[in-house]
Amino acid sequence: MELLAPAGDWQSFYAAVYNGADAVYLGLQNFNARIKADNFTNENIADVVKFAHLYGVKVYVTINILIGDEEVADFLATVRACVRAKVDAYIIQDLGMAKLLRDRFPKIVLHASTQMGVHNLSGAKVLEALGFKRVVLARETKLADIKLIRAQTRLEIEYFAQGALCVAFSGNCYLSSLKNGHSGNRGKCLQLCRLPYQVYAGEKLINTGYYLSAKDLCLMKRLPELAAAGVDCLKIEGRLKRASYVAQVTRSYRQLLDHADTTNIEAEKRKISALFSRGEFNEAAYLMDNFKIINPQIGHHEGRKIGKVLATEKFKTIFKITLQIKERIGQNDALRLVQGKRQFSIGVGNVNELGNGCVEIFSKQNIPAGCEVYLLKSEAKERGLAEYTRTLPVDFYFTGRVGNPAQLVACHDEIAVTVNAQQPLAAARTAGATAEQVRKQLDKLHDTHFRLNHLECNLENVFLPVSELNELRRMAVVALESAIIEKYNAQLPQITEQPNVSVPSVATPQRNFYLIESADNLHGVNWTGFGMILCPREYRNDVISDLVEALTKLGVERQDLYLNLPTVATQTEMAVLEQILTTQKIGMIANNYGHLGWAKRFPTIAGTGLNVYNRYTAAALIGLGCQNVIWSLEKNPALTCGSALVSGYPALMTLCHCPVRTVYGSDCAQCRYHANLTYQDEKGNRYHFRRIKIQHCYFELYSEERYEKAVPTGKIYDLREVVCRNTK
Repeated sequence: MELLAPAGDWQSFYAAVYNGADAVYLGLQNFNARIKADNFTNENIADVVKFAHLYGVKVYVTINILIGDEEVADFLATVRACVRAKVDAYIIQDLGMAKLLRDRFPKIVLHASTQMGVHNLSGAKVLEALGFKRVVLARETKLADIKLIRAQTRLEIEYFAQGALCVAFSGNCYLSSLKNGHSGNRGKCLQLCRLPYQVYAGEKLINTGYYLSAKDLCLMKRLPELAAAGVDCLKIEGRLKRASYVAQVTRSYRQLLDHADTTNIEAEKRKISALFSRGEFNEAAYLMDNFKIINPQIGHHEGRKIGKVLATEKFKTIFKITLQIKERIGQNDALRLVQGKRQFSIGVGNVNELGNGCVEIFSKQNIPAGCEVYLLKSEAKERGLAEYTRTLPVDFYFTGRVGNPAQLVACHDEIAVTVNAQQPLAAARTAGATAEQVRKQLDKLHDTHFRLNHLECNLENVFLPVSELNELRRMAVVALESAIIEKYNAQLPQITEQPNVSVPSVATPQRNFYLIESADNLHGVNWTGFGMILCPREYRNDVISDLVEALTKLGVERQDLYLNLPTVATQTEMAVLEQILTTQKIGMIANNYGHLGWAKRFPTIAGTGLNVYNRYTAAALIGLGCQNVIWSLEKNPALTCGSALVSGYPALMTLCHCPVRTVYGSDCAQCRYHANLTYQDEKGNRYHFRRIKIQHCYFELYSEERYEKAVPTGKIYDLREVVCRNTK
């Protein structure tokens, strides 16, 4: 399997390449989902790609956010710079931009971002038909569905194996956007899921903790299953992590892939945990129906426990802290000190060794005695990881004959180049050059990417200036680098730009809708001219049938009924949904790409789950058979077409784990679900849950505060109600 590592800056990029990545993924200054990383630029991406290709490493550029119509020109300029740089592939979220790139740059290689939320065979088939080469599956994808995608498509399959795990379903988290104006789908997520929340059952406070903070992922033990299922690429999360973390994780997975029988997985996990870990790893994720993904105790790097605080005393204007520790610490290390629910973070300055495992350090903080000491960062170890380099072996064949220019042949991995000196060599008047003298000069490769592996000399009794050997070495290195990169690039598709691609026009009705959960709240509502979007809590034929019957008795035409399909559904659940639509003969709101496979069989409207953010995406969806579109919750559409939610309680997150099990420690056999479960953040914002059931249970987190938005398009009013409870 290909090993794909993250690169948020130059140091991380070097760390990934040097420690064994087969490919790296990275973003430029704009249009990527990790805009807070240092990232790269249109100007230096060519240097990045050349370096990677020299080492045989692929470069995938992330253009994995939603793009506004006004940004398309800049977006194309970014892609154009990457095409010229010979980037291997592009990881993309926005469907409209994917179609634009396929039209504008024929033969471009597109990978469907995990932000597209593809997690079943139906969705994979739709993307395959659209020309994607690879799908980065949603982290929620189950092993059975991976096997189906492998068996029934030609798509390459990429799957996250290590790193931070988003608690919300991929691409459909709007919490940061709608609460704080910083969109995860635009690369600016504030990670509100990593904050502590108070948990209430009605008016009763149950607990406080990090109840939306998912454990970090580590699938080292699952690699045989992933390989057998047909996964082509293992992906490491971490474009916001330090270079040392990238180095260690890449090294550990490289070791495991190359030497599975002899690798100590637990030892490798400990090495990774020392650099970053939110406590116990999640070693199954959603693959095996393991929904225990939350660690309420911690939402950040836990560190490694190394000792305790023995005493603290006043020292001039600061405090002297005596520690008893089992590992050495040094200047610029970082510590976390914990006593119950109290936590302190300090940087290490001067360290006084006291003997018997005791040291003194100094801080402005008055740290209580008895605190447990956790090492968050070891400067020495991290520097060693970040500064590790890997060189390429080169074989030199040197020939020096009287009357002929000196010649040097440089070989690496079946690639050979030949360089010659300017002037013919003269016979030496006394002792001629020796093989050792030649070796001494040709071995001076320390400022290059190469190391001398083998040298053969064919020498006559010639006079050989040192400057000439140095120049030959320099020319050979330059020529060999160019030859390696040229051979790599020769296998890439030749991408040319087609400039005359028209801007799509979008013409869809400005249709008004009501979102309803039942027919009970429709009495007194004037639905003339409105469509009805049915949002049941359970997707069963009898439940939908009863709702459709109740609505038609009220006078609603069947042609005005649309079933809001759930964002997440395994392939077996997709069959359940298909049967419901076939039986009920009503339209559908498509919320994942799998639903689009039915767009020509049932009246279809593209829903908010598909993140319609620009006219290109709207046009692409209409081209796939949708009759209308509902604009993204994050978009303020200026276009006079489609529909948009103007009032209600939309899902800010879709969760594939059970918050009830997380809070109460219960299981499905003894389900303790109730509608009164509430999470409250430190600012007093309160969130409720809607349970959606097909065969599995899914949960929508929504705000107690009603969403209100003025839009010029068709209007959608949410008639579902939230029950507000006083928690004071």
